[in-house]
Amino acid sequence: MVQPVVFVHGWSVRSTETYGQLPARLVRQAQANNLKLDIRHLWLSEYVSFHDEVRIADLARAFDAAIRRELGDLLAKKRRFVCVTHSTGGPILREWLHGAFLRSDTRPLPVSHLVMLAPPNYGSALAQLGKTRLARLKAWFEGVQPGTGVLDWLELGSPESLALNREWIDVGKKLIGPRGVFPFALQGETIDRALYDHLVPYTAENGSDGVVRVASANLNTSWLRLRQEPVKPAAGSPLGFAAPLLALEREDAIDGVAMRIIPGRSHSGADIGIMRSVKNDNAPDPTVNAILRCLAVRTRAEYDTLARRFAVESRATQQAERIEIIDSGNPFKRTLIHDPATMVIFRVSDDRGYPINDFDLKFIAGTADSPDHLPPGFFIDRQQNKRNANVITYYLNYARMVGADAVYQGKRKLRDALKPSPGLGLSITPYPLNGFVHYLPATWPATKVNMNRLIQPNRTTLVDIVLRRVVGSGTFRLTQNLTPENFADVEPGTPIGD
Repeated sequence: MVQPVVFVHGWSVRSTETYGQLPARLVRQAQANNLKLDIRHLWLSEYVSFHDEVRIADLARAFDAAIRRELGDLLAKKRRFVCVTHSTGGPILREWLHGAFLRSDTRPLPVSHLVMLAPPNYGSALAQLGKTRLARLKAWFEGVQPGTGVLDWLELGSPESLALNREWIDVGKKLIGPRGVFPFALQGETIDRALYDHLVPYTAENGSDGVVRVASANLNTSWLRLRQEPVKPAAGSPLGFAAPLLALEREDAIDGVAMRIIPGRSHSGADIGIMRSVKNDNAPDPTVNAILRCLAVRTRAEYDTLARRFAVESRATQQAERIEIIDSGNPFKRTLIHDPATMVIFRVSDDRGYPINDFDLKFIAGTADSPDHLPPGFFIDRQQNKRNANVITYYLNYARMVGADAVYQGKRKLRDALKPSPGLGLSITPYPLNGFVHYLPATWPATKVNMNRLIQPNRTTLVDIVLRRVVGSGTFRLTQNLTPENFADVEPGTPIGD
């Protein structure tokens, strides 16, 4: 049965010109490849994201209404459509799928294939720059007017994206299939130097297409919950009690989701943008080739096979693009080494459900569980969510953490082999550290096992840290003394039990 095709653009777009020649090229080659796409029913989305009051959830609802309005007759006949998205279009479709169908476990889904080009599934570091700065980066998402409602979702560690991705880990395993949906993430890792902004290093970040990190696009992900041990007496502690260790309480992951790193492609732009650069000609195009391979999938076995092939091809692409020589005509030629990166999003709260907004979180390594034993150059970026101060995102150089072979350009050695970290753990100091209600520092010991749990190449790990909320016995007392007494200077006392 032939299927309609729906294209969904990214954030802040105001013209269907943004799709370029991709729809026409895809239709033409689909016919040549005997793919059953209904070219009479090809739809280009037009949605409003540049008004501040519009949020991702609103767009998901509006998308649902639009397809029922335009494709209702076909959907009533059990016809399913395929969807190709760019950038923020990916999260919109995922919000729609979760909200309209997955939570009610509806099958079959109306969309059979979801092919996402450069999707910020875990957000973009650029979203925090603010409206004025983003308005100047006009080539950014192919738009010119930021909408803060959408940017709130796109900010790293937003509650909306965390909720969606936690749910994805839970339901994604049973979602993928011929009666569910076949999801694909196609992501470039090339920086278009013509669009580079010298004041915004995120536009030329390692492991990124200039806007979206590979780790953010990837739907293969892990989740950990670390819980602080119970408070107990400790003679060496200033307060006389402590809870020095974090323990892994629960973990979950989703693997095997198809993702392909597309060679030579950046986020946007007519020259090497993953969507805009496609020409309706006969020249080979890596984006079109990957999309056609995605749309050819019909069974779970075929999907799993393609996912494995994409993983092998992505590693080969990263190896081929590892060395970049920048010669922009100035007196200094630069040679860059691109390593795989990894992203970890931490959310810190206490065991009563309150967010902890003030804390120092450090990575540690070695037998001394010290930050000083971490490999040099492992750290790339850290960003705290503006709306939720208890959420912080770390971006790390994966190769420098786990070690890597020496890098050569021909016979010339560009970098010596990297020694691996002896392990990885966490140290957290929450505030306040004393008073009637306070918190206690804790450590998740540095080990190789914990390092493998925390970081994986080109992926995001979600970590919930749950700390003990310590309430002193002096916070509430009873007395039989009927003589008036002032208790303003009462001491916090020892911790009460749970």
